[in-house]
Amino acid sequence: MFGFRLGVAALAAVTFMAGACASAEPVSLENLGLSMEVDIQAGGAFEVTVPVDPDTRVSVVAAPRGVTAAISEAPDERQLLLSVAVHSDTPRGAYNLALLVTRDGRAYELGWPFDVVDPNGGSPAGTTVTTQAGSVDALLTVDSPQVGTVFTGGSVLRGETSSPTVAYRLASARGDTTLAEGTVTAFDVRFSTIVGFTNTCCIEMVLEVFQPTPDGLALTIPLTYPESG
Repeated sequence: MFGFRLGVAALAAVTFMAGACASAEPVSLENLGLSMEVDIQAGGAFEVTVPVDPDTRVSVVAAPRGVTAAISEAPDERQLLLSVAVHSDTPRGAYNLALLVTRDGRAYELGWPFDVVDPNGGSPAGTTVTTQAGSVDALLTVDSPQVGTVFTGGSVLRGETSSPTVAYRLASARGDTTLAEGTVTAFDVRFSTIVGFTNTCCIEMVLEVFQPTPDGLALTIPLTYPESG
């Protein structure tokens, strides 16, 4: 899942060499040393180091609003340091950082997942905690598009939700230009719509999908637009 409905800001993509695996292996969070379950308390921070691999470069290219993230060289120069800080008012829930990994001249986009939880250690807002009979976990997933998808006018947005409706906003990666927005009605938890828009501003975009309630779940998905020419 990807982020926070109010927008995502592209971070300065300072790239460094990273990963503990041979360059012939497929790129994954596992062979980058970044496969882990992470809960970060609102108002808190998280850091992790991974070994250096001279054939791989990793950068943070986007983070949800309310989250600050960066990759830098660790003091011993043989590791990289991923640092994530969460603002105290960031909504609780499931988020992703968008990572760009370059290996052997090929670029890959990966999502690094984490949960923002209450400072008192409460449950993340990816689920609804209730004692009412017949209650179910909150749900919001997007089947299409995925991270890094080439997204053009007329592309399809579809997924599943536990809410009656889902809202979306397609914007530039910096969040300062809205390209399309709307609301979709769900039927038997499934939702689907065609997103029509004309892009005159940018190659890098962000699709924000969210349940339009104060405590609703939200996803932020980095996308791309075809380069002209």
